[in-house]
Amino acid sequence: MNFIFKEASVGLILLLCLATSVAEELPDIGREGAGNTSLNNFNLWVNPGMVSYRFNQDTKHRDLNWGYGIQSNLSDNLSVLGGNFINSKDARSNYAGLAWQPLTWHSVKIGLMVGAVNGYPAIHNGDYFVVAMPWLSIHNELIGVNITIVPNYSNSIHSSAITGQLIMRVW
Repeated sequence: MNFIFKEASVGLILLLCLATSVAEELPDIGREGAGNTSLNNFNLWVNPGMVSYRFNQDTKHRDLNWGYGIQSNLSDNLSVLGGNFINSKDARSNYAGLAWQPLTWHSVKIGLMVGAVNGYPAIHNGDYFVVAMPWLSIHNELIGVNITIVPNYSNSIHSSAITGQLIMRVW
């Protein structure tokens, strides 16, 4: 088992532990309440990576970014997420972050994801760097999609993209 896989796995386990500990501390408003976040309603979503569409199709970037990820919705508008994927430069990247989505219309949520990602050699020699991106999700009780716009990052990610991530609830 390679080092990156071990590092990502340990990070995901720690992220899951954090999510469950936070869920235990949040108030239980009741099953009918709009913000019910008790441990009884703990949720866990998984994803197989992401698919990207580059705004500049002339670039030579990988658009099928397979990997694995997890997400837990801590409340109606706050989620914790993390994972591992093959990035647009054909290298492994790990990510962790929080998605805050205060705008809701039916099953559509809009907000911002802030986190950290690594694996891009031109940014901090492949070490972690901070990202902030618009975050849109559409889901029902069992399946959904997260959509974001990845901005240009100077000298490393030369092509902005819209990225989609299929998520499936497993708990």
